[in-house]
Amino acid sequence: MLMRRLAVLIAATGLFALSGTAALAAPSDQDATYLKAAHQSNLAEIAGGKIAQQKGTTEQVKNLGARFIADHTKLDAALRQTAEGLGVDLPSAPNSEQQALAERYQAASGDDFDALYVSTQMDAHMKAMSLGRTEIADGSDARAKKVAQDAAPVIASHHDALNAAARAVGVPSGVDSGTGGTADNGGLSTAAIGLIGIGALLVVAAGLLLVRRRTVRA
Repeated sequence: MLMRRLAVLIAATGLFALSGTAALAAPSDQDATYLKAAHQSNLAEIAGGKIAQQKGTTEQVKNLGARFIADHTKLDAALRQTAEGLGVDLPSAPNSEQQALAERYQAASGDDFDALYVSTQMDAHMKAMSLGRTEIADGSDARAKKVAQDAAPVIASHHDALNAAARAVGVPSGVDSGTGGTADNGGLSTAAIGLIGIGALLVVAAGLLLVRRRTVRA
């Protein structure tokens, strides 16, 4: 009887230990990478927003800065709580690229600042959206994925607001990290490209006519 009770106790202890191990299991590399990168993005948005409030020349840019500070502060609070629960150590500052951008903000002024802030923030928010989509698709921890899911509509709304602001400050909308939202045509206007195309067609037609004449003579 005593041996049976000991066996039950040992089995129960083993199950408890296994459940505790599962609860403390380390997050995947994807989850940890996302939480760290998203945290740095939040820190950069908050810092940039403060600069925009100070240096923006229009109320639209200043209001964007205030909105980004409020929203990314809230998003980061939830992210930090999740990271703590998963045992993920978060960076204490934005990455080097983000810090370099903040220095560019500090060096710019007037209308140049507004254009620089809006265009680079469009790019930054597109990167943040891509980061979140990757976590939602490839992440393994439900809590980390929820952070990305909750952030997605907020970041998308920021990008929409930046698109609207782009028109006001003379920046092409839809800026991304590649061509800036528009294909690079080497500085040629649409009309010039059209004329070049017509010219090329005329050259081809003349060549065909010459070949035909030579064929007839032969």
